[in-house]
Amino acid sequence: MRARLIVAGLVSALIAGAAPGVARAGDPILPLSELKAGMKCTGYTVIRGTDVTSFDVEILDVVSGDQSANDGPRILVRVSGEAVDATGVGPGFSGSPIYCNGRNAGAISESIGEYGGKVALATPIEEILGNPPDAPGSVRPSPGPSRQLASPLTVAGLSAPLARALTQAAAKAGRPVLAAPAQPLTPFPVTAPKPGSAMSAGYSTGDISVGAIGTVAYVDGVRVWGFGHPFENGGRRSLLLQDAYVYRVINNPNTAADGSTYKLAAIGHPLGTLSNDAESAVVGRTGALPPTVPVRVFSSDLDTGQKRTLTTRVVDETDVGTPAGTSALGFVAPLAVAQGASAILRSGPAKLTGTMCLRIALRERRTPLRFCNRYVSAVPAPADSGVTNLVAAGAASDALLALSVLDDYKRGDLHVTELAARVKLRRGLNQAFLRSVSLPGRVRPGERVRARLRLQIVRGRRLTRSVVLRIPRSLKPGRRKLVFTGTDVDSPDSDLFASIVSTITIGGSDAPSPGDPGPRSIEELAARIKSIARFDGVSVRFPGGHGLGVPAYRDAQLRISGRARASVRVVRRPRRGR
Repeated sequence: MRARLIVAGLVSALIAGAAPGVARAGDPILPLSELKAGMKCTGYTVIRGTDVTSFDVEILDVVSGDQSANDGPRILVRVSGEAVDATGVGPGFSGSPIYCNGRNAGAISESIGEYGGKVALATPIEEILGNPPDAPGSVRPSPGPSRQLASPLTVAGLSAPLARALTQAAAKAGRPVLAAPAQPLTPFPVTAPKPGSAMSAGYSTGDISVGAIGTVAYVDGVRVWGFGHPFENGGRRSLLLQDAYVYRVINNPNTAADGSTYKLAAIGHPLGTLSNDAESAVVGRTGALPPTVPVRVFSSDLDTGQKRTLTTRVVDETDVGTPAGTSALGFVAPLAVAQGASAILRSGPAKLTGTMCLRIALRERRTPLRFCNRYVSAVPAPADSGVTNLVAAGAASDALLALSVLDDYKRGDLHVTELAARVKLRRGLNQAFLRSVSLPGRVRPGERVRARLRLQIVRGRRLTRSVVLRIPRSLKPGRRKLVFTGTDVDSPDSDLFASIVSTITIGGSDAPSPGDPGPRSIEELAARIKSIARFDGVSVRFPGGHGLGVPAYRDAQLRISGRARASVRVVRRPRRGR
């Protein structure tokens, strides 16, 4: 996949270099004042593959805008013709340009909810072109709910169970997500933007591709306008401008909120940068690509020796102020970890032991942020969890937590230069239970003593581990009980995908409070991420202590569970010099 990314980069560079010589001049436009009810016009979009297809458009009326809501006028249209008769229009058609008498009048952008999807609203071309590629720092959010042909996120590269769990969680959160095949079997060529061609506003490219599918509304040289409505209405952006391959239009004549006709499409080649996410268009330029963060997930099956590497690149919007509130990395990277840890075994064993080490390199810190955790599973992953094993769920949850902590940092800009996760899995339940603990009969405060932990491996042999403990100096004389507590196997995280979706949902439950200052320094940030590493061994609680006590022993091979008690007599420490 690395080779594919390199090729995509080279292709984009060629496009950038060639653009001035072959750039398409902007088509003539038809002002809104010249539109009349009854006019017969032509719309353009992609129905299959990358070829632009035409369909008939009738102008029904012009709808005045609501100036108090900063909502401009719209064109009421009816579509017909072989390309749309069976399906109507829906998400993916946004931006499909309408030409009347050879001039561009606007682009389809909004649904009115009519059954069949044949009647829709279009954004006038003056509204669309009123948004330049170089956006100001922000755009005021649109008030209230929207009727736009809201561009759902298309996610490609996930296994069927993962994709199903993600789309279900997204539907509950009100942020539509579509799962699509990664690429057609026969690679499609780079498709330069032109009115009616398929496009994507992309979060990522590579093995996990995420973006919103729409249509190019207007092209003038290297400048590209699309959608006819916002993507996330974030103003200044730094997203991938990509082409797309349409598999087909999925026919659902019900235009209610729970579903409608939409384009099932593959996100294609990076072509440039979308730099303005405005109220009536997404706008950018072909050529230079936006900054991206490489994400690599290295998965190993320790039983077979098989290894896999998943590679994707995620947009980095740090330098434009992260307009969506959270980084795209927080959405894409946990999905990549879940996919890498799920796919490597080609099955879903219940009894499994694994580890995940996450490394986040920052431009602002010489030493990367990192942590490692071990995961031990004794039960299968729930059928509706999406993941095939609980190691994948735990690793993805920890990656999401680390990136949430990173997003909470408010003391300055941090640039992630690489995120790498190493996941290792082995079939079998590496678990033992505490049977008993023996200690010396007498101990003194502050003394180091040897404890013997007697263990029973699950469905296996008994064994003993020797541990050196330090008796607290504060422990008072007399007979005292020490409680040794192990760590149980991991439990499934039923909220994994809901938490991932919350990173792309405004006001998500996992969003940090605006008043939370977050980590006070990069070193505190590093400490918080390091603390995600959990001690999963045996802890000891002394009399007068609280909780599970202090770490006492961690076995490199076994997760030790259960509880045991041991009694000792604490005697006074002899006075010095006697």
